[in-house]
Amino acid sequence: MKVEYGKTGTYFYWIGLILIGVFIPTSKFGLSVTQFYLIALWLLLGLDMRAVNKMFPEKPFVSRILSRIVVSFKGIWNNIKTRFDDFIHNKVAVVMVSMYLMHFIGLIYTSDFHYAFKDLRIKLPLLVFPLILSSMKPLNKKQFDTVIWFFVSSVFFVTVLGAIKFFRRDFVDVRELSVFVSHIRVSLCMVFSIFVLAYYFIKRNYSVIVKAIIVLLIIWFLWQITIWESFISVLIIAALCAVLALYFIFKSRNIFVKISTVVVMIAGASVMFYAPYKIIYEYNNPEELVVEQLDTHTKLGNPYVFEYNMGIEDGRYIGLYLSKEELLEAWNQRSEKKIGHEYQDGYYCLVRYMTSKDLRKDAEGVYMLTEEDIRNIENGVANYNYIENPGIKTRIMRIMVAYNNYKRNGDANGSSVFQRVEFIKASFGIIKENPVFGVGTGDIVNAFAQYYEDTNSKLRPEYRFRSHNQYLAITVAFGVVGLMWYLFSMFYPFFAEKKNRNYIYFVFLFIMMLSMLTEDTIETQIGVTLFAFFNSFLVFANDEDNDESLMADDC
Repeated sequence: MKVEYGKTGTYFYWIGLILIGVFIPTSKFGLSVTQFYLIALWLLLGLDMRAVNKMFPEKPFVSRILSRIVVSFKGIWNNIKTRFDDFIHNKVAVVMVSMYLMHFIGLIYTSDFHYAFKDLRIKLPLLVFPLILSSMKPLNKKQFDTVIWFFVSSVFFVTVLGAIKFFRRDFVDVRELSVFVSHIRVSLCMVFSIFVLAYYFIKRNYSVIVKAIIVLLIIWFLWQITIWESFISVLIIAALCAVLALYFIFKSRNIFVKISTVVVMIAGASVMFYAPYKIIYEYNNPEELVVEQLDTHTKLGNPYVFEYNMGIEDGRYIGLYLSKEELLEAWNQRSEKKIGHEYQDGYYCLVRYMTSKDLRKDAEGVYMLTEEDIRNIENGVANYNYIENPGIKTRIMRIMVAYNNYKRNGDANGSSVFQRVEFIKASFGIIKENPVFGVGTGDIVNAFAQYYEDTNSKLRPEYRFRSHNQYLAITVAFGVVGLMWYLFSMFYPFFAEKKNRNYIYFVFLFIMMLSMLTEDTIETQIGVTLFAFFNSFLVFANDEDNDESLMADDC
């Protein structure tokens, strides 16, 4: 039996949910404050303060105030009991919260309680949102959609700020285009927004203008994902489109539609595989050189050297047309960041950058660099395209540079992709030693640090992170038993009730499920809030009496 709190109370609750949606891509502080605001509403909504203030008029002032405080606390206690009763009788909500309670159980066999309590604080949304949203009244369709729209608008706002930085070239790394929180979390928000907007375009009775805005927003987010070089987001979009297309094929009774969909899927898959293949092939197969036709001296008369073992950059040999002394002398005349010799930091960055611009590594090449190029090299940017042409092609080129370096000497430093290989190795090593129940809530950081030390890892201390895979992170902390329960608590809501098996909730779970393969999503405040909030909002904040707000099409 839900506590009644009227239209005004509903308004305040609705505002709280809107603020969470707004702050997920913009503000950690805002999320923390808003969660406390929702907790306060959970405690207070339903109290009739006007009636309380009219009580005990005959008592002295102090006694009257104290009596009203006592009555208010009784009302709060009644709210707690009623709402907790609603929560405890909601199996889906209890299973969701069990994901958080698992971390409490992990305290039994942990030794680092300082980190354990920090972890519990970060993951508090796993407790707060299922508890609050399951015991408050659901929103109507208009209110539900408004929360979604504010979330999408906030994501759009963040991408606009990123676009301004992009057009100004005011960044060294594309991750800086996300000005408030991790670019990975914002990229996931963009993917979710794309599929929600596509659904609204089809299912909502919006005007032509609104639908045109939806199309433009989808195109905008797709472009942003590309320039942010979010490879995992591209893979999630491709995988989700494939799954939805397969569902559409099985659901449709029109044979022409089925065949057309299959043809489109095959064509899309061919492009998806061919485009990266072509990029990788061109990278690994530079234009064949005829040694006899190569120039042997610079225009200043200094000899060139050719060091083919320096690797490849954007399909060109880095060690081609090198005049080291002439190069460094010219560079030191143009830059305040001097490079004394080829073994000094900055030299390899310089020759890689010039190779990416197809310049010879001599004085003439240095003087063809713009002032912006000089600043980029001074800031450690090793490739012209990292700033001027960010995108999936550039991302693949980065991966190939890192792959060749990792293959050559096992050095994963500086490459997020191959660092993850080392993180995975470390995770399996720790799991092997603690397979059943893991190392506990607080000992995961110490376990990784000890593993890197014991195995003499080549990773520098600043790169010795944890799993970067949520499933492995859970297994390290709580063992195989914990992983099984984590998976159960994650997917149980979708299968427990028919109303939850809808398009938007399916899309959300699919995005989260795939993102957790490359990210420890719930180990950060933004990531855990993104997951916990929408996991509860999409299940509990719907008006169950309204088929449209339930996204009635089952997946």
